[in-house]
Parts: sequence; C-alpha cells; structure tokens
Amino acid sequence: MNGIPIIFPLNSMTEVNKKVRFCLVSLQPPWEGHGKKYRLETNHIEFWATVMGGTCYCGPAFDNDFYNLDYDYFNEFDIVMIALRDELIDVGLKIKKLASPKVVIFLDAEIEHFTCNMRRELQPGMIELLNVADAVAVLHDETIPLLKLLTTKPVGLVGLPFPLERVRKICPPVQKTEEIELGSIMGASWLRNRNGLVNVTALSEIGMPGTVDIWHPVEILYVESMREFVSIPPIRYRGAFGWQDYITEANKSHLGLHLDFRLTWGRFPVDCAGVRMPCVAPSTLYTQKKLFPGLCVAYYDLEHVKELVIRLVSESKFYEETVAYAESQLSFFSPQKTRERLFNLL
Repeated sequence: MNGIPIIFPLNSMTEVNKKVRFCLVSLQPPWEGHGKKYRLETNHIEFWATVMGGTCYCGPAFDNDFYNLDYDYFNEFDIVMIALRDELIDVGLKIKKLASPKVVIFLDAEIEHFTCNMRRELQPGMIELLNVADAVAVLHDETIPLLKLLTTKPVGLVGLPFPLERVRKICPPVQKTEEIELGSIMGASWLRNRNGLVNVTALSEIGMPGTVDIWHPVEILYVESMREFVSIPPIRYRGAFGWQDYITEANKSHLGLHLDFRLTWGRFPVDCAGVRMPCVAPSTLYTQKKLFPGLCVAYYDLEHVKELVIRLVSESKFYEETVAYAESQLSFFSPQKTRERLFNLL
C-alpha cells in the first residue's frame, strides 16, 4: 500500500485524510474485499474503512494466517482501528506489540457486554489493551466516565459514520404505510434478543400493524407461537438481501419502534432519520437521544410509548416537527464530522 506517513497530532482533517493509511480489524468474515480499498456504503462498522479510504481484515482469520501476512504488516498503516470484541483482545495486543501504527480501540458493542457479558478471565486483557492503545472510541457519551477510570489514554465519543448521501439517492420521499417498523423481534443470536419481546408486546398494546426485517424463519415462529396468549397485530415479515434492501423497505413505514435497553450507539434511530420517519426508543441509544429527544422513553414504559405513537399518527404537525428536528441533527453523523471526532481524539 502506498501512502505518506503522517505525524500526530492530526490538525487538518481534510489534508490528513488524503494521506492517512487506515485499517479496520473486526470480526467480519473474510471476503474478497479484505485488503483492498473499501467502497461499501452501509450503516455498519465496515463503513469506517470506506470513509477513511482504507481497508479491513478479519482479526481471528489474520491471527490464523488466513491472509498469509505477519503482524509487522500493520506497519503499512498509520491508524489501525480494532472493533473490540472478545476474540480481538489478543489480536489487538499483538498489533500493538509487533507493529507501530496508532491503535484506536473502538468499543463495538454495548457497554454491558464488556462489563457483564465478557468472560471474567478476558477482562484483564481488555483493560491492558485499553491502556497500551493510543485512544479509546466509545458509542455513548455516558460510558466515558467509566472508561476514563480504566485507562490513561484519551477516551471520547466517536460513533459510526452514516451514508446519508447514498440513503437519499435510494430512498426518495414516498407515501408512508401505516405500519410500525420494528427494530427487531430477535436480533443478536438465536439464544437471546435485543428486547424483541418488548417490541412485540408494545405493538400489541398500540394495536397498529408492524413490519420487520428478519434473517431466519425461526423469527416468524418465535412471534407466531405467542399469538395464542398475546393479541399481536399483523406483522409483515421481510427477508432483506442486504442493507440496501432493508433500508428501501423501511422507507415505506410510518414510524420506527425499538425498545432496546442497551447503553450503546443504536443504528436503528439513525436509519429512521435517514428515511425521514420518527423513532420511539430509549435514550440508552445515543442516536435516539441525539435525533429524537422528544420520543425518548423507558424501554418498559409501554403506556408512554403508546401515547407517543398515537400523537405521531394523529398529529401531523408533531410528526413533521419531529422529523424536521432529526433532519437538523443528521450532519453530526456525516463521514466528515465522524472523521473529525476520530482525529481530534488522536
């Protein structure tokens, strides 16, 4: 890879981004795009590689010699971002020990994962990594005080860039269908979900039809098995083939609902704002707090949820003002502003 080495601190975002050599190390499975200049435009961690003009590798695959590269290969880069998960702790430590780029630890999960769900024996290694890295990027401002007590390195809110320009090209204004777009009914794994049960219960309380993007038929069975006991309105299940299919279908919904209790970024509210529709969700999702402060709810307060949804459906002025405010905040999620936050952290 060709590039001109940079000297930190980074003062001019525009000039630096012409020169910076960037690599994202994540858990995304190996594919033909790894090691090449990224061009994917989705609301996903890998969009970081695109907006930085860099590339991406799967950390465990790299460690297992899938790419036939040694760790000193990372000397080719100025910045390596580690999308931190359990499997990437040792990978991150090796990069820092065996190569010399600036290493940014990007906490790529809700804070509860690192404090509660991560295996106990992995946490000391995680804390070591937080202290040998050059900076720690978080997804929610309320997690900063905790992280600052765990590391001596800079900690700051960075978040994910959002491909708004592409979304507006593929999602023009349309007549919205009176359906509620659900953030999930299952989610992360088949053994647990992201408060999908609360989403379904809220839908039954509201009484409006819903729609949701699903990944596997078991998600339909999950909901249908409860209909004998819970009055769940009709739900239209969609099997999207990638993020573009998902977002173009979401564009047709009247509003979004995701009662997710996790303290994290929240890709769903910014998806909703991107297609000009309100979202009802807790402020534990940073994007919800930023974009839809008037629609923040406690995830368990279904009476308040119902009140807000009824207002959005029945009061066009409230709906329009809510969307207009979100529009005014979307620049915060632009690639340029997100890069600036990263460079300022370094």
